[in-house]
Amino acid sequence: MSRPYIKSLLISSIFTLLLINTNVSAQESSHENKWGFGLAANYSVPLQNLFDRYNGGPKIAFKWSYIKDDLIYEIEYFYSKFSSGKIEESKFQWNYDGNYYLSPDASSEMMFMGLIGNLKFPIKVNWSGISPFWGIGAGFTYYEQKIENLVFPGQSIPPLDVNFTYSPEKESNTALSANIGAGLQYFMTQQISFTLSFKYNILIANLRPMEAWYLEKVSPIQLLDVGFEFIYYFTQ
Repeated sequence: MSRPYIKSLLISSIFTLLLINTNVSAQESSHENKWGFGLAANYSVPLQNLFDRYNGGPKIAFKWSYIKDDLIYEIEYFYSKFSSGKIEESKFQWNYDGNYYLSPDASSEMMFMGLIGNLKFPIKVNWSGISPFWGIGAGFTYYEQKIENLVFPGQSIPPLDVNFTYSPEKESNTALSANIGAGLQYFMTQQISFTLSFKYNILIANLRPMEAWYLEKVSPIQLLDVGFEFIYYFTQ
């Protein structure tokens, strides 16, 4: 499911760039001392051991942006959610008979939301008005994982009772997070910019192992975001 989503996201972003028909000379004027607000849409992909638990999901961010001294300062609030975790289709081995069983009513999901400060460094080249950049950021991210209806694998009396489940489990915390990334920015007009970007995120946090389902501990939590954003800058 994630690959078609990413493919359509990239195609729509490239198509938007190709449709832009503005005068390049207008883009060469200064964008200094501008501030604005915008919206970013991304697809967030779990990395390392977290990928064994989830496929990924959409991520939405609201941004405040300020351009000063050839730097771009940003503050963003974001929300992301992974649904239908892979544990729903994972089997555990019942020691009583050595066979593998599903938890038929299992469900899992993971949510992230946070406040991040970013600093972008434009690279001094200009490809027909398109400006590459790289950036770093840091802030705080709240995460929450919920798992319900996992069959208790320690049963010792046959037959296996699939209604004998663990109590709903929740792991949550607020973690220090950081990111590094790069992208391409294009000013469609003097007030509206369009950006394609990717960003690697790391949270100083962990998720406990689940040995019965062969899921290792997740530490740290790592994610890759791919997406686009629009920012509207106010004129002075």
